[in-house]
Amino acid sequence: MQMDWTTFVLEVINFLVLAWLLQHFFYRPVLAVLDARQAKVQAIKTEAETIRRDAEALRTQYETRLADWNAERERERETLQQELLQERARRLDELRHELADEEAKSRARADAAAAAREAALRRRSIADAYGAAAAMLQRLASPALTARIVQLFCEDLDALGEVDRTSLRQAAAALMEQETVDISSACPLGEAERSALIEALARATGRRPDVRFREAAELIGGLRAAVGQCRLDASLADELAFFQQQGKHA
Repeated sequence: MQMDWTTFVLEVINFLVLAWLLQHFFYRPVLAVLDARQAKVQAIKTEAETIRRDAEALRTQYETRLADWNAERERERETLQQELLQERARRLDELRHELADEEAKSRARADAAAAAREAALRRRSIADAYGAAAAMLQRLASPALTARIVQLFCEDLDALGEVDRTSLRQAAAALMEQETVDISSACPLGEAERSALIEALARATGRRPDVRFREAAELIGGLRAAVGQCRLDASLADELAFFQQQGKHA
């Protein structure tokens, strides 16, 4: 086979022209497109990495904040629990104080009621005793008893202390000209008893008084004398009333 150098050279030239054309009009745009696409891919990868790092940072921040929130919630829960315990203790303390106050008030009311019942029973007992004593003294009352009381009354007048005697004399001296000494007796007095009383009053007052006698059956036994502002009691009724009054205040 004979080789045609002219054809060969032309073929080489044709190849070189084709390669040049491809180099300038095909490969370069394709490479540029590939480079641009590679750059875009690299940019996307860089952006994706940035997004990943941001996401990782956000996740870390979220986990940190979640941990802080959980810790804060635990602290608040413990604080709330402590406050609830304190409030419960305070309420229980208030309830104990209220119950203690109510118990004290109830005790006081019970004591007051018991004292009132006791006082009522005591008053009733005193009234019953007073009634029984009055009934007995009514049965014992007699002119002889009154006469004996008159005798004791005269002896007591003679035995008066200086202070009482001075008060009695001042009361007698303050009597007006027509005023009298009133003597009430449970029974009618005989002349001897009346004379003894007048003489005893004269010795005690330092003057002979005008005396008016009258009967007062409510005295049960004994007598009562009124010398101006001074009242001299020597009757069973007055003694009973005195002991009844003392019993009420006991």
